[in-house]
Amino acid sequence: MAIPKIIHQTCKSPGELSPDLAAFVERMAALHPGWEHRLYGDAECRAAVERIFPALLPLYDAALPIQKTDIFRVAAVYGDGGFYLDTDVECRIPLDDLSEFRAVFGEETTLSPEEAAARGLESPLRVGNYAFGSEPGHPFLLGIIEGMAARAGREIKAEEDILESTGPGLVTAVYTKYGRGMKDVVILPNKDRTCPVCGAVSCHFGNYAVHAHAGSWRWEHVKGRAAPGGPGRMGGAELDALRRDIALRRCAGGGERDDDIRLLDVYGDGPPFDGLSTVFGRAAALFRKERDTSGTSGKKVLMAFMAGDHEVKLSPRNTNVIYTTFETTRIPSIWVRRINEHYHRCIVPHGYVRETFLASGVNVPIEVIHQGFTRHRRLPERARGAEKGIFRIGFMGVPYARKNLFKLYQACADLVKEIPGLRLAVHSSLLFDHLYTKEVVLIANSPFVEWTQGTLDEDGASEWYARLSCYAFPSSGEGWSFTPRESLYLGIPTLITDIPVHDELVSSGYYKVIPVSGVEEAEALGEICGEWSTVSVKDIREAIADVYSNYGIHLVTALRGAAWIENRWTNESSQQRLLEFMRSL
Repeated sequence: MAIPKIIHQTCKSPGELSPDLAAFVERMAALHPGWEHRLYGDAECRAAVERIFPALLPLYDAALPIQKTDIFRVAAVYGDGGFYLDTDVECRIPLDDLSEFRAVFGEETTLSPEEAAARGLESPLRVGNYAFGSEPGHPFLLGIIEGMAARAGREIKAEEDILESTGPGLVTAVYTKYGRGMKDVVILPNKDRTCPVCGAVSCHFGNYAVHAHAGSWRWEHVKGRAAPGGPGRMGGAELDALRRDIALRRCAGGGERDDDIRLLDVYGDGPPFDGLSTVFGRAAALFRKERDTSGTSGKKVLMAFMAGDHEVKLSPRNTNVIYTTFETTRIPSIWVRRINEHYHRCIVPHGYVRETFLASGVNVPIEVIHQGFTRHRRLPERARGAEKGIFRIGFMGVPYARKNLFKLYQACADLVKEIPGLRLAVHSSLLFDHLYTKEVVLIANSPFVEWTQGTLDEDGASEWYARLSCYAFPSSGEGWSFTPRESLYLGIPTLITDIPVHDELVSSGYYKVIPVSGVEEAEALGEICGEWSTVSVKDIREAIADVYSNYGIHLVTALRGAAWIENRWTNESSQQRLLEFMRSL
C-alpha cells in the first residue's frame, strides 16, 4: 500500500493563521495540486480523534494543548493515512516521491554519543514529528500511541517532559524499540543540511521540507512565560480500555510480515567493496541472513550475487530470487542455465540489463529495481579549493579492464604538460591478484597518480570525493554505476560514457559525455559474451581538457545536477521496492 496523497495540518482556528504560517501553507498547497489538504481547528481535531480512535479520547482530553496536537497528528495519519506537516514547516519540493513508501519520518538530528549519554537517551538519533507520512493503520504509529498511553502519567516540569511523553522524544524511543524491526519505516537521513534558525545539522524532512520553528508552545527561555502546569489525569479504567484497544488493533494487524524472507549470506559482515556487495549490504538491512537455505522450505530467499557460485545453498522448495547484473550485450551461458534452473524470479537494476537477460535466454520473470546510490556527506568547503594550482581527477572502482582505467591514465599522461598541477586520484576498493597487472603497477607508481586502496566508510568516501576537481568514469560496460551518481550528488563535474545504462544520466544534461566510438568483443568466464563499447584515449583526453578549460561552466552544471539527482534514485526507495517485491511473492 502507498501513502495516500492527503496532507493534514492543524491550528487553533483555520481562519487565524499568522501571515508567516499562511505563506507556508499556501506554498505547500501550490506544490501539491490534486492532493487533498485538511486544515483542522481545535474542534475538528477532537472530532477526528473520536472518530478514528475513540478509546484515545480520554487521553486527548486530559492532555495539555501541545500534547493534544501530538496525539492528533498520529491519530489522524493512523486512521486515514497521508502526511502530517506542522504549519511552520516550509515545503521545498513536492512530497509525491515519498508516496511510494508505507511510513516515512525524518532524521531531526543526530546527537554526539556524549550528549545522548548526558541526556539519558538510548540512541543519538532523534526522529522528528513535525513532518511524517504513513499508510493507514501502520503498526509503527500504533506503537507511538501505545507509548503515549504508557507515559500518560508523566509529570510535566520541563519542555523535555512533553518531548518525551508525546513528542519527538517519544517517537524516537518507539523507533529505537520497534521501528528498526519494521523494515518499511523509512527515516530520511540528514547528514549536512543545517537548520536556518539554530544553525545545527537538524530540523529537516530530508530535502523535502524544513522546520521553521515558528511554534509558540515552548516556555523555557521565554521571558515572562510560565510552565503550563501538568496535564489532567486519565482514570485507571479508561487507561486499561485504551491499552486493550491497542492490543486488539495490534492483533488484527497480524504479526511480523517478513519472517519468511531470507537473504543468502554470501558476503558476511565486511564493508562493501563493489556494486554487488553494496546491493547485498542494502538487502541485509531488510532481511535475515542465512548461510545455507538448502534445508528449508516455504521461504522466500534472495541472493544478491553472481549466478553460478552459491546455488548449492538453495532449495527448490523455496521461492528463490537472484538480484544481479551484467555488463555486456549477452550474459554467459552458465548464468542463463543456472538462473533458469535454480531461480523463480530475477531482479536487475536497469531496463537495458533486463533486455540483455531476456535476449540471452533467461526465461524466468525479470523485475527492474534500481540500485540507488550512497548520498555521501556534502562537505561545506572542499579541500580542492584550498589546493591552489591542483586539478585532481578522480576514479574509484575495482580496476577491471572494461572500466578503462589505463586509458584514463594515458589521457592524463598526455595532459600533464597542458594542465599544470594535474593529479589522477585512483581508489581501488579491492585488488584481486589477477588484476594486479603491469599496467596497474605503472599507474600506482606514476608521479602524478595518487593511488589508494581498501574499503572506505562513508566519511572516508566523502573526504576522498571532496578533494576532486572532477570525476571521470570512462567505462565500456556497466551494471551498477554507483560512483558517477555519487560524484554528481556531491556537485563534482563528472565525465561518463554514453553507454546504455547511463541513458538517464546522459540525457539529464548534467554530465560531460565521453562518446563511445564503436564496439569490441567482450570476454567473460571463458567465452565471448557479446560486446562492450569502445572508448578512445583521444575522446577521454578531449573531455578532460574541456572540463579544465571551461571549469566554471561545468561546476555550475554539476551543482545544478546535484539538486536534480538528490531524489532521482535513493537507497530508501531501492530498499522499499525490494521489500515490497519480496513480500508480494
